[in-house]
Amino acid sequence: MKLFKYLPLLLCMLISSCSHAEQREIKSSDFMKDLKSGKSITVVNKIILDNVDFTSTENYQILGTQLQNVIEGNISFVNCVFMSDVTALGKKDNASVSTKFNNNLQFVNCDFRGTVTFDNAVVMGTTNFNKAKFLKPASFNNMTIWAKDSYFSEIEAEDNVSFIYSSFYGNLYIMDGKFKGDFSLQNALVNGKLLANGLQCSKAAEFDMSSIRGRAIFNYSTFEKQASFIQARFFDDADFVETNFSESANLEGTYFFGKLNMGDKVYPCNREMKDLMKY
Repeated sequence: MKLFKYLPLLLCMLISSCSHAEQREIKSSDFMKDLKSGKSITVVNKIILDNVDFTSTENYQILGTQLQNVIEGNISFVNCVFMSDVTALGKKDNASVSTKFNNNLQFVNCDFRGTVTFDNAVVMGTTNFNKAKFLKPASFNNMTIWAKDSYFSEIEAEDNVSFIYSSFYGNLYIMDGKFKGDFSLQNALVNGKLLANGLQCSKAAEFDMSSIRGRAIFNYSTFEKQASFIQARFFDDADFVETNFSESANLEGTYFFGKLNMGDKVYPCNREMKDLMKY
C-alpha cells in the first residue's frame, strides 16, 4: 500500500527525468549522417551546438556552372535550439552549391541563434517554420516551394527576414508574425493565397513588384514604418480591413485585378491604386 501511495510521485520523477534527457545537446553530425544516406530525420527537443550545413551531404547534381545538393529524406525539427548558423547554400571548388529538398522541410517552434540562409533552395514538400524565433538575419531569397501550403506564421524575428524573388506555388501563410527588423517579400510570386493577417512590422515592410495570384489578406496587421507595395499585382481580392499604416504606405503602380476591401469601403476590380482613389 505504501508503494501505491508514492506511485504518482515516482511517475512524475520518471517523466521529468525523461524530459530532461531529451533536452540534451547534440552536434549536427548526429543527424547529417542519416540525411547523407537518404534517410528521414526527426529531431525533437534538442540543442544543436554547431553549424548546420545542408550542402555537406554532398549528393550533387550539376546545374550549368553550379551544383545542387539533393536531400531525399523528410526533415523535421520540433522545439529545437540552433546555437550557430543554419544554411542550405555553400561552395565546392569555387562552384556555388544550393540545396534541393525532395520531401518536407519542417522547423516548428525552433529557436535560431545564428544566421539562417535558405537562398536558392528548392523544396518539393511542405515547408513549415511556424513559431520560429530568429535572433539574426534569416534569408529565404530566390527560394522555390512547390507544395500546396507553406507555413511561416507566428514568427518572432529580431533582425531582417527576406523572401526576395522567391516563388511559392501554393498558399503562403505568414500570419501573426512579429518582425522587429525589415521584412521583404519583394519580387515574389505567390501562386495561391497570401495569408498575412495580424502582422506586426516594426521597420520597413516591402512587397514591391510581388505577384499574388490568390486572395491576399492583411487584416488587422500593423506597419509601424513605411509599407511599400510599389508595382505589386493582386490578381484576386485583397483585404486590408483594420490594417494600421502608422507612417505611410507606398502604393505607386499597385494594381488590383480583384476587389480591394478596406473595411469601410470596397473598391471595384481591375484598377490601379491611383485610379481607385477617385471612388
